[in-house]
Amino acid sequence: MKYLITLPALCVVLIILALVKAANAHAERHTVEGVLAGIAVHTTVDSPYAKALLEAPRSAHVAEPWPGCQSLQDVPTAEALTALSRKYSPDTATALLIRCLGEIPEIARAQRLFLDNVAAARADFSALAEKLAPHRDDYLLLFVPGWGYRENGAETGADLRRPRELMSEMGFTNVLVPLLDNGGVEENAAILSAALREALASNKRVVLVSASSGGPTVVASLTEPDIAGHAGLAGWLNICGVLNGSPVIDAFTHWSRAWLLRLVSMFEGWRYPDLLSLSRSQSASRYRRFHAPPQLTIVNYVGIPFSGQVSDEGRFFYNLLKKQGPNDGLTLITEAMAPGYTVLAVGSDHFINEDPAIDRKTLALLPVMLELIDEEQQLAALTAPAQ
Repeated sequence: MKYLITLPALCVVLIILALVKAANAHAERHTVEGVLAGIAVHTTVDSPYAKALLEAPRSAHVAEPWPGCQSLQDVPTAEALTALSRKYSPDTATALLIRCLGEIPEIARAQRLFLDNVAAARADFSALAEKLAPHRDDYLLLFVPGWGYRENGAETGADLRRPRELMSEMGFTNVLVPLLDNGGVEENAAILSAALREALASNKRVVLVSASSGGPTVVASLTEPDIAGHAGLAGWLNICGVLNGSPVIDAFTHWSRAWLLRLVSMFEGWRYPDLLSLSRSQSASRYRRFHAPPQLTIVNYVGIPFSGQVSDEGRFFYNLLKKQGPNDGLTLITEAMAPGYTVLAVGSDHFINEDPAIDRKTLALLPVMLELIDEEQQLAALTAPAQ
């Protein structure tokens, strides 16, 4: 997805980029320091409202469109966040969204576990490996890569090579699912389903790890009843998944811009319908058909940047989407979260490979996932009807 900007379309994209830069040239900038979701924030934001929400939340004069966030059902809709972004600013909406998500018990639990394990990974890698050692033989990790993982994965991280190396170092068996490099969601879902059936036959507990466009591939595969109902399907780590597609693609499907998307597809060797399968218009209807299997523990890892924290890779698309609300530079934040637990990567955008601490954070996510799987299964056993 990073390579929507290509040489054949460079002139047009440079014009669009110039317009975006011009629109943002006089945007307000306010230096801010604060803490959100347990993560220190040192950056610039786009309005005094956002600054107040980070530094003095009790005195911030922002009328929230939702009363509080006690459950996942209370998370504001994309429409509400769009309205808030336009009334105040995108960073104001982002600050309110992070505060809302951090109040939800499941997310607060996952965030605490994650931050504790990041600290543990920083302090003593060997101790973390020893902690996970009893689980090595029980699990099989199935990695579901992102768009262009073969051609560009070394640069974008879509091939999940480094996470796979780290899991191997920890002694966990892992397999990369051989998706089509730039394949459509449904076609790749068929490949994943075959790999899942083989993995589930191993009698190990299977954990899916997907990145970016691998997310909707997992969603499509989990609509298969024999897979969704299998007791061996234990977990899904959804890393920056474009579960409801990328509005970036939709921005270029209008008749006045569609030629550009077709031109890029032609020169890149992509099939245009495959690219459209990752659009918001197609993905949202697919996601509505998804129902999380009850035995599946889902952990989302979601990048949530303020405007001053967006990477060079994400900035163009972030600016394209920011009036729609909080986004990671490729998709809207609330549309990257499957039902379950969420770790809030405050300060990162979609291109988390740019995070200098990504190895430690990757290592921290595995014990978070395994501990939450155990907790969920213990709870299920306690609440199961007596035989």
